[in-house]
Amino acid sequence: MRKVFLWSVITAVFLSLVEITVFSNFPLLPAIPDLVLILVVYVSFMNGSVAGSSSGFLSGLLLDFISVAPIGLNACVQTISGFVFGKFTGSFNLDRVVIPMMMGAFATGLKIASTFFLSLLFGEGVRSYSLFSSVLWYELLFNCISAPILFFIFSRFQTLFIADRASS
Repeated sequence: MRKVFLWSVITAVFLSLVEITVFSNFPLLPAIPDLVLILVVYVSFMNGSVAGSSSGFLSGLLLDFISVAPIGLNACVQTISGFVFGKFTGSFNLDRVVIPMMMGAFATGLKIASTFFLSLLFGEGVRSYSLFSSVLWYELLFNCISAPILFFIFSRFQTLFIADRASS
């Protein structure tokens, strides 16, 4: 299980850097896909709620330190996503396109709902999405498009992202 945590955090660092350096500087993108969220969804779906929550917390905490969000916001959102998607472990077969797209859409919706709820609790310090904002819909679209691609890449490295059942 430690191997999964280590590689999910290393991958989260890499994906965060890609989001910050590449996607945020691409002038034609109105929103940035949340690649770390998709990583957390994959790890939690393949390993369960404990691994998903743990990797979500560590990845979210990493995002909190490199973003302008309040400390703990991303950690909370990623932990919730990891826990929820971990509950779906073994529920259905993961195909190449449709299920990852649906999981990307659902994860984005869960992120939106979580940030909205946290903004109600903590006020203006937490930026929430507006349902009428194009940024929300573009991020949803980009997450749906990037989820099958990332799931395919992660599936090529199953030994890094899936814990051995005997060691669990």
